[in-house]
Amino acid sequence: MKADLSGCTSDTLATNIRLNNYHGVVSTLAQNLVGPFIGIFAVRLGASNYQIGLLSSAPALVALLAMIPGAKYVDSRSDKQRITAVFMWAHRLFFFLLALIPLFAADSRATILVVLIAAMNFPGAISNVGWQGFIANVVPSERRAAAFADRNRLMNIIGTLAVLAAGRALDIMPHPLGYSIMFTLAFVLAIGEIWVFSRLKELVPESGAREEHDIHWRRFLPALPRSIAADIKAMARQKRFLRFTGTSLFFHFAWQVAWPLFTLYQIKELGANNLWISILSLSNTGGSLLGYGFWVRYSQRHGSLRTLFASTLGIFIVPLIYAYSRSLVTIAFFNILTGVIFSGVMLSLFNTLLDMTPEAKRTTYIGYYNTAINASAMVAPLAGVAMLNLFGYKTAFLVAAALRLMGSLAFGAVYYLERAEQKMISADT
Repeated sequence: MKADLSGCTSDTLATNIRLNNYHGVVSTLAQNLVGPFIGIFAVRLGASNYQIGLLSSAPALVALLAMIPGAKYVDSRSDKQRITAVFMWAHRLFFFLLALIPLFAADSRATILVVLIAAMNFPGAISNVGWQGFIANVVPSERRAAAFADRNRLMNIIGTLAVLAAGRALDIMPHPLGYSIMFTLAFVLAIGEIWVFSRLKELVPESGAREEHDIHWRRFLPALPRSIAADIKAMARQKRFLRFTGTSLFFHFAWQVAWPLFTLYQIKELGANNLWISILSLSNTGGSLLGYGFWVRYSQRHGSLRTLFASTLGIFIVPLIYAYSRSLVTIAFFNILTGVIFSGVMLSLFNTLLDMTPEAKRTTYIGYYNTAINASAMVAPLAGVAMLNLFGYKTAFLVAAALRLMGSLAFGAVYYLERAEQKMISADT
């Protein structure tokens, strides 16, 4: 059902799109001074392969526990924007805590890093699902493909320049002081990010009396088990949502299984430093900028789901390249191609999720979806490390490539099922 935008002005929508772009820019500046360097920071702190895997799996476990209660709590509130901003604050505070790691004993730093990265995902997971639900009422569906393509372009350009500058700075500055400076700067930028987010205006606020929505957490928690049971019963009737979630779960496992392998291979086998991590990110961004224009036009012509199928068809190339590459230069070159491919995936995956979630209780449904995806993120990186230990890099990358291709074909099956059902509905009417 289309949202009624008749009560909204074009000026408000234009302002929202502009602010959403600003928010993306400041957010990616903050995130890209931290995220891309966590792996190499961990290795330089002496983290084991198992701890590298935990950097992906432990946050996913925390998100698994936080996502559904958090999404339901946000959905129970009429002040969703304020509550989401509170969780954003809590998450970004961890950037500053990461900056304090060098103050601890050297033999405990890697463990503290893993714990902090895991813990920060509790408020991070809730703020992310809150943002996803909130943004659906900020930018209407017919404008999302173009609006988020513009946002993603800006985020990729600014974010990559930030990674490039930060990578070079980290290689120049003494270790580990450089990381402390960079993480503190990320925290300062995050303050601006949250301020911009607070300026966004809902075009279609959810209906309902305030007293029915604003539930204090002391009343919310005891009612949570019964509420989840009711959600599961209602969700059983949402065939499209369940089908998409199940397919996306398999796809994400196939996607995520190689994540720690990329980090370990780049750093331990090919000798990548912070500057090289930045260069790899830059080449990927260059490809993304080339790809967004094409994928926006493709999505406007064929819809988000078909775009998702078409764009995911190429992601098996990434682990395939790693399986046979012995040079960072080669990987950087092919990263341009993978950037073109991934721009379509990033554009269409979120838009397809919003299309597949029921409008009523959208934040809650997104919470269940993200919980399933985080269950995969908890298991997949450890499975990847296990494959590495059993088979070595080449075979592990080839298995990951095969799994990714199967995940893409699963999205293709969903697309053709959706199209067949729509034809049947049209024939009946």
